[in-house]
Amino acid sequence: MSTETTGQPFDLERWVDQRRPTDVQLSPDGALIAYVVRPVSRRGQYWESAIWIVPWSGGEPRQFTSGLWQDESPRWSPDGSRLAFLSDRAERGKLSVFVMPRDGGEAVRIFDRQGELSMLSWSPDGRSLAVLMTDPETEEEKRRREAKEDHHVWDTDYKYQRLWVIDLESGQSRAISPPDRQVRGYAWSPDSSRLVINTSPTPKIDDIFRETEVAILSRDGGELRPLFQVKGLVEDLTWSTDGEWLAYRAPAGRVVHGEYVYARRIEGGDPVCLTPGYEGTVEALRPLGDGRALVATAFEGLDSMVYRLAWDGRRERLLPHGPHGTFHGAVVASASGDRLAGVWSDGGHGLEVVSWSLADDISQDTSPRALTRLSTSYSTGLATTCTVEWESDPGVAVQGLLVLPPAYREGQRVPLIVQIHGGPTSLWSNEFLGSWHDWAQPLAALGCAVLLPNPRGSTGRGPTWANAIFGDVAGGEFRDTMAGVDAMIARGIADPERLGVCGWSWGGYMTAWTVTQTDRFKAAVMGAGLCNLISDNSLGDIPSANLSYFERSPYEDPEPYWERSPIRYVQNVRTPLLIVHGEEDRRVAVSESIQMYQALRTLGKVCELVTYPREGHTIEEYNHQRDLLERILGWFKRHLNL
Repeated sequence: MSTETTGQPFDLERWVDQRRPTDVQLSPDGALIAYVVRPVSRRGQYWESAIWIVPWSGGEPRQFTSGLWQDESPRWSPDGSRLAFLSDRAERGKLSVFVMPRDGGEAVRIFDRQGELSMLSWSPDGRSLAVLMTDPETEEEKRRREAKEDHHVWDTDYKYQRLWVIDLESGQSRAISPPDRQVRGYAWSPDSSRLVINTSPTPKIDDIFRETEVAILSRDGGELRPLFQVKGLVEDLTWSTDGEWLAYRAPAGRVVHGEYVYARRIEGGDPVCLTPGYEGTVEALRPLGDGRALVATAFEGLDSMVYRLAWDGRRERLLPHGPHGTFHGAVVASASGDRLAGVWSDGGHGLEVVSWSLADDISQDTSPRALTRLSTSYSTGLATTCTVEWESDPGVAVQGLLVLPPAYREGQRVPLIVQIHGGPTSLWSNEFLGSWHDWAQPLAALGCAVLLPNPRGSTGRGPTWANAIFGDVAGGEFRDTMAGVDAMIARGIADPERLGVCGWSWGGYMTAWTVTQTDRFKAAVMGAGLCNLISDNSLGDIPSANLSYFERSPYEDPEPYWERSPIRYVQNVRTPLLIVHGEEDRRVAVSESIQMYQALRTLGKVCELVTYPREGHTIEEYNHQRDLLERILGWFKRHLNL
């Protein structure tokens, strides 16, 4: 399939060959930053990633691990002399725990087990490491599998993720959490004697939309002491310096999303909301310095904000002069709390590691500086990204991003493609938008304008906005999106005769909904989307998430689900639809795309279905990412006459 723009070949490798930084960790003394460099696509059977180190004050980054294996989760020891990390160098596809001196050298494996590991951390006293590990296959299970006695009785024989503690002096390790609870998160106490854990009854991902429990246990294991229960996950558990309080993120409304920050006394009592009435969404929480305060990374509208959050709820901006853009993941601080680092991008710049200091006078300019140059190969000559706002229903203001083609001239009408984000509890932010999942920059290079709306149900504008689609799924969202299209037409940007719509996951659902409700679009792409809310509830792995948006389950009250299912209105479709999906998707079953395709084909509509073997809800393999982008760009080029 040929994809060209202005007579030149379209460079697909630009979007699938990227290497991006992630998981920034600042050494306790604030001198060095460790981070992971990982490609956006996987060429072989296993991921390959490397740990790098760069001075906080600037200088040449150096590669700390070879990158021949999957090296991830770098964690500084409390004294800053060593770096622990996870790696599958002992056996590909199975992680274990390794430690290296700060200055490099030989990695020493200090955990005698390997498998599915995550959330590595040091105890504050430096004597131990903790890690979450999923229970491995037993010898009897292995025997049965090899003998083909491998029948599967559903909801039995769970493999739990448990908390392990590794004693560095003795080399001994043990699982300290109960064998019948799934550990979702944990945090060491300041004196290293205890850990607080968030658990659910089973490993099923659906449990995170139900009630979970926070409890305390000794570093040596033993009985759990329950503290409290919350609907949804308790995320980013953080202790106060004196060990008397816990801070965490948790839902603020019916939607299960950790958007507000709460604090509770270890010895009991009601939760105290540290962000009451906040008209943004806190997405990450870390200790500031030794825990005397907190670093809250949040979204307000389309941009990230970073705050010093005191235990009494007072907020102070740690970036008073910008920059506008997006922090990808948490912002972290040195032990003294005066040096910070993170991964940042905006619409015109790719992801880079940045650092900055806190001035004595917070009003002084302390703008972050980029320490890496990973994006220079793919973020040059980008299309212009700007913020836009429009009115939907009377009095309802909607925000979004508009990406204009590189050669755009004011007053020129161009094809407009709307890309709808997933979630729906998510958002488009002022960030780099060029990958297998984010299509704005590749589409703009074809000569299109791309509108990325944050309709009702999105994050970044407080719990009222995020909860606004309860009982009105696809209602306000659809009106907000179409009002954005009309606004771009009214402003002389969009050609009303050449409109396209697309999206992934929930964005795929909204794409299917859109083309069943209007024939204004000339082309559409439904990525990993659902067309039948009733069947999806039974086939996906998070059916309880629907209770964030519907009063009851479809088994109790199916009509509201059926009313907002695109398949119900499929006979209305007039828009050519490309459907793409991973064949191993557990979040949204591939049968959702097959349903839509079969219905459209039966009705004689223009459609195409492409599925990708071995892929889940995200597309990982290099060739699949390349093919996906080529098909999407080719589909719009053909049907919008680009």
